[in-house]
Amino acid sequence: MTTVAGPPLIETKLRPPDRRAGLVPRADLVARLGAAVDAHRLTVISAAAGWGKTTLVGDWLGTVDLPTAWVALDPSDNDPARFWRYLSEALARAGVTLDAQAVGALSGEDDTREVGLSELINAVAGAPRRTVIALDDYHVITEPGINASLAFLVPRLPDTLRIVLTTRTDPPIGLGRLRARGDLAEIRADDLRFSAPEAARLLRDATGADLGDDAVESLRARTEGWAAGLYLAGLSLRGRDDAAGFIDAFAGDDRMVVDYLASEVLEGQPPARRDFLMRTSVLGRLSGPLCDAVAGTSGSAQVLAELERSNLFLVPLDSRREWYRYHHLFGELLRHELMVTDPGGVAALHRRAGAWHLAAGEVDEAVHHAAAAGDLDHAADLIAAHWAGYERSGWTATTQRWLGLLPASRVRADPRLCLAEALIAINLGRGDAAAPWLDAAEAAAARPDAPGVPGDTAALLAAGRSLVALLGGDALHGVATGRRAMELSEGGDPWTRAVACLALGISLHSTDALDEAYGVLEECIAVGTAAGARAVTVVALCHLASDDLERGDVAAAERRAREAIDMAAEERHAEYPHAAGAHAALAQALAHRGEHGAAREEADRAVSLARRGRSSTETAHAITVRAEVAAAAGDAARARADLDEVRALLDGAIGADHIMRIARRVEEGLGADRPAATAAGEPLTDRELAVLRRLTGDGSMREIAADLYVSHNTVKTQIRAVYRKLGVATREEAVARARELGLIARPLAGGTR
Repeated sequence: MTTVAGPPLIETKLRPPDRRAGLVPRADLVARLGAAVDAHRLTVISAAAGWGKTTLVGDWLGTVDLPTAWVALDPSDNDPARFWRYLSEALARAGVTLDAQAVGALSGEDDTREVGLSELINAVAGAPRRTVIALDDYHVITEPGINASLAFLVPRLPDTLRIVLTTRTDPPIGLGRLRARGDLAEIRADDLRFSAPEAARLLRDATGADLGDDAVESLRARTEGWAAGLYLAGLSLRGRDDAAGFIDAFAGDDRMVVDYLASEVLEGQPPARRDFLMRTSVLGRLSGPLCDAVAGTSGSAQVLAELERSNLFLVPLDSRREWYRYHHLFGELLRHELMVTDPGGVAALHRRAGAWHLAAGEVDEAVHHAAAAGDLDHAADLIAAHWAGYERSGWTATTQRWLGLLPASRVRADPRLCLAEALIAINLGRGDAAAPWLDAAEAAAARPDAPGVPGDTAALLAAGRSLVALLGGDALHGVATGRRAMELSEGGDPWTRAVACLALGISLHSTDALDEAYGVLEECIAVGTAAGARAVTVVALCHLASDDLERGDVAAAERRAREAIDMAAEERHAEYPHAAGAHAALAQALAHRGEHGAAREEADRAVSLARRGRSSTETAHAITVRAEVAAAAGDAARARADLDEVRALLDGAIGADHIMRIARRVEEGLGADRPAATAAGEPLTDRELAVLRRLTGDGSMREIAADLYVSHNTVKTQIRAVYRKLGVATREEAVARARELGLIARPLAGGTR
């Protein structure tokens, strides 16, 4: 299993397009946009393709003396982690910095997102000047969590941040409510229509000649002032002798006519240029070297420069004129023309594009081009090689989107991809969702021609089953399958070995086999660090910190817990369920030092994180720690309520010995605070209460005596006194009567079976 560095950001997505030479100035519209942004938290510029939305915002941003941020969105940004990473980077360039934990929180569940959004609001509120962020092509965002975040954010924005959206459709972020509150300004197609003077200038630039007022007005009326329609008409008029006849026949509001005009524009290009345009239309971004590779030519950088100078719907993406994109509408028309004229050549173009992007380290683009080319085996190989690197950076939705590019049957036929699905689910604390994928991986691996390294596949299958068993509350099965994973991973891939170590180590930890767990987890950290498996390392650190506490080394526990928290934040995994253990260990360490307020905050965070997964044992551990911290702070009611919940969560659990030991320790500490009155009215002494608590187990009187450091005869005397005061004759009756009186708590379920 190969791991890679965090996904790179595409620089051109963070830069507004430079103003192109020859663009029609629209001073009145620019001023209107400025006034809208000044008065409202959100400005939405909504119209269909080709109305000049992006150009307008880019022109306006060039006139303002404020910090500005820009993100050009595309469908890949429907991954919340990716979306917020781009947005936070754009804000950072404008002088507003968010820490890694806040960015990670923005990618989480509903309650977590609100934490991240609050951090964003606070960061912006502290900025010395107003910042403007523009989100271009917001219509591509369909992910509910992102839209919900924006709906939460906009009405709460401080005066130091304004948001501008360009979109083809109204975003589902509660525009009606924002409009009623006065938080929304809108610029729509009616506002973007070209006036007669603007249309005349656009047509003059497109045709290279002045058209008469009647001709201009006719074209403006027929296009209804639509910039793209006017421009296509102007390009089609170049060099025509029958301009008047063309204008009379033109119906610029019909999409079929626009398609025809695009063909007219293409037909007017030299054959080599026309071929270049169609071949490169498969690209989202264009550069000279990339176009050379895809079009199978040379000198593409010069061709792109010439296309820009001719105003042929090419948008520059950087000031050096190295990267461009086709205007969205024109790109769509080019791709349509390509499919009509050369459908058999499309796959080859995607293959060349994918190879270039992969060589450039741009894996996301490479995966998409491989899938678009129909090269499912190549796409599967790319996903198998790179999903872990993207997942470790929190881009979970991106890896899931990659898997969604392949037919479900193709994913199920590849054990590597099934394991990816399973391990992603495990990372989210969802063992129930992982189990079917492990079954599918096992079935796929049984085929003679199954891809992947058989030994690594078998080891990951065993490790996955170990982790699923543990998440489901069966730590004993987790130990057994974890040992199998260790055997299979010996001498194999380091990443696989790290996962195997983790599975066995934390299963052993759960069964309270702490000495053996310690060594396995230390190997996990060593191997995981070398393999770049930092999420695995975070979990191992959490459990080692817990072990350090049991050994009495509070300083080591705190050091490991803080290291795990910092590492999870760096990996943008701070809001994942597996980070709960780090906060639980830190809470225990702080409570040992008497820092009860800080300890309770960390314990609450541990419980919140653990609840995001679906593991009853993970949640029970966090709640048990919270009970321990509450008891140390003198809050017996909170501790008892938490222990009641732990009993319910551990009902049916197998091997949750470590959690139970902590819970019993808390319970015993709370027992001293309970009323010691008996039916006979005589209180039990502290020594008699200690003996009574031990009667709940299965230890003999000699074992109880050894545990309490007293003689066998002393214990017999104390037990007789307990029986007399409780009015009972047997051990079982004593325990039952003590529970009725509240002298000892009800039993904690879930021990080793």
